[in-house]
Amino acid sequence: MLDNTRGAAVAMVLAIVPAASAQTKPWELFQDASSSAVCDVINADNNARFVLISATRQLAIVTGNDLILEDTLVDESGFVFFEGEPVGAIGFATDGDGRRSIWWMSLTGRVVDVNGFTGEPSQTNKLPTDFNDVPCDACEFWDNAAACEDPEPPVTVNVCGADVVLPTSLMATLFATLSLVRRRR
Repeated sequence: MLDNTRGAAVAMVLAIVPAASAQTKPWELFQDASSSAVCDVINADNNARFVLISATRQLAIVTGNDLILEDTLVDESGFVFFEGEPVGAIGFATDGDGRRSIWWMSLTGRVVDVNGFTGEPSQTNKLPTDFNDVPCDACEFWDNAAACEDPEPPVTVNVCGADVVLPTSLMATLFATLSLVRRRR
């Protein structure tokens, strides 16, 4: 009887455990095809830093308070649209330190400047090589530090030779149930 009760308790817990997923950042991570660079902060003129929000494909400025630029949209090819009009593209370029980083460039290949009040982009005469000490990690700018924390590894239980991920609260419930079942003998 005890073995049947344990089996039923494990089956019940396994039936309600959601699929385990690691915490992910709400923005895109980019990998450069021509180097080993991996970056998630998009650079522009006047030290403006952006991320591409995964869910909406909109740019969010992360310099200062995080703010989604509602009138922007970035397509799958990296072209940026402002109020429905094409205004540039996002891509890797070599900065003044010789490192590869991501830039918002105008349609003519110059670094974009963004109006701090309206969010409207405009072309500058600058190139990425005009900038030094360019960041590549958005976590140093993102307001919600929890998005950048590494999640703790999940708790697993070996059931019939397979490691099964169980949330801590469900494990406590399972062990309490099993201890009650053992006491009733």
